[in-house]
Amino acid sequence: MPYAVYLVLYVGAPREHHAIFVETNSEDASGHKFHVTGNIQTGMEFGHTSEKQLEESASFLGKSYIGCIPESEFPRAQAVVEKIPAPAKQFDGPRRVDPSIPLRRCREWTEEAMQALRDEGILQA
Repeated sequence: MPYAVYLVLYVGAPREHHAIFVETNSEDASGHKFHVTGNIQTGMEFGHTSEKQLEESASFLGKSYIGCIPESEFPRAQAVVEKIPAPAKQFDGPRRVDPSIPLRRCREWTEEAMQALRDEGILQA
């Protein structure tokens, strides 16, 4: 049976925090969250956690269905998103490290990860 995949939004500053959630158990709405944490002052890190009932988090804003992945493809999906580089340090104090490169935060990382899953044929509409 395919796993439902969601884009999840949490309260964040200066923008909402974005993550990918793969619901591996529809009965209790549990699954795995893929995201990057940290900040662009020091750099971000990839994170993968088991989650249950996302809606109960005080910072939860909402989720939207983005597709599904076959159960057998879950390990490959995890490997694909782990390969997406987390946003690096982009500021040195108040100055941009490289002003010619657009800022990249969790939202951009999540978009790149979703596109990589589509490109690999794992994330299906």
